Amino acid sequence: MQHLTATRVLIPGVIGPYDAHVELADDWNGHVRPLFSLTIVRQIAADTQAQAGEYGHDNVITAHVIDGDPGRDGEHRAVVLVVNWQWWDQDGGARKVTDIVEPTSYGLYAIGGDSWCWEFQTWDCRCEEKNPWHVTVCQCGQPRAMQVAVPKGMKATRVGVDGLGSYPAFVVEHARLGQLVAPHFTLDTVRQLADDTQKAAAQYDPRSAETIHVLDAAPAPDGTRRSIVLHTDWCIEVDDGPADAVRVVAPDQFGLYPVAPDWHWRITTWSCVCGNANAWDDDQCHACTLTRAGQPKTDLEAAAWKVGRLLRAQAPEATSALIDLTELAHITAVYAGIDEISTADDGPFDTETLGTADAEIQQALEKAAIGDLTNAGWEPVLPSRYLITFGRQ
Repeated sequence: MQHLTATRVLIPGVIGPYDAHVELADDWNGHVRPLFSLTIVRQIAADTQAQAGEYGHDNVITAHVIDGDPGRDGEHRAVVLVVNWQWWDQDGGARKVTDIVEPTSYGLYAIGGDSWCWEFQTWDCRCEEKNPWHVTVCQCGQPRAMQVAVPKGMKATRVGVDGLGSYPAFVVEHARLGQLVAPHFTLDTVRQLADDTQKAAAQYDPRSAETIHVLDAAPAPDGTRRSIVLHTDWCIEVDDGPADAVRVVAPDQFGLYPVAPDWHWRITTWSCVCGNANAWDDDQCHACTLTRAGQPKTDLEAAAWKVGRLLRAQAPEATSALIDLTELAHITAVYAGIDEISTADDGPFDTETLGTADAEIQQALEKAAIGDLTNAGWEPVLPSRYLITFGRQ
């Protein structure tokens, strides 16, 4: 299913949202053509039939799942139908108003096709940007998993543990960088943690691993999603049996899951271009005040920032530098606005500083192509010469 994207869809004000897969390029008049698992189709069937009972079958297209006994190969058999009741009289009865939905090669069902106005479920970021469900990180850098109200006494951050990745989480407000923390996770993050722990167990020694699992059931009659989170310690299972090895992780009063509080969780750090390490929940570097979102995105942008910091340490008024790329790249001039600052021996810059700045430029250029220069804000002013402007330091 490489060409399909996992997301959630709904018909606003009618039904949904539901977990689905879509082909993002397959746009139908601003709507999407989702594919659903049989479990989700059952939920759609229950919802549409309930609406038909409330509003009348002439006003609702209904989905149905008919289950049969397993076939000779032992596989479960089911038939999925969609019925458009309002066309019963016009088109001549049952045969004309009933569509049999065949599963795709992936076992998914296209419910609604070109006639149901499915749309992506969206989530609202704290920056006020609205994102479709499958976009898990907003363009401002905030992940979808963190878009819940921060519980009182806790703060939103990211945490990590040896052998696994970094995950969005909530921890007690006074937690410090380097301290062990007991994080609480949203269910979306727990699913990622479950996937990562199970992959790690398969890659290394399953007998000595601890894994997280999420068991899902169809939503409750009131629409509440039902999931169970399990923490399995396979070392204990070997010695004491499964009853002692498996723990059910119950959500707290905020709907968050305190998964593996005994693991050595620590707050994730982010590295500023200035070289300082900061706790993830600190949006601004403590050493240079540059924000996490404002970090240079490429080596060339980082080089311009570092050169600016080096030169401003000796000439705070410096705003830009002219770089000559012929032979070995080097600085040929430094400016304060439109005025040139001397780079001669009697000027403010010592030889070591200029040499270090040249080395930063040369190192960044080794990984860059000519087209990368202008994209990084390097302004061509003369053949083989570029002006770099120093941003906020």
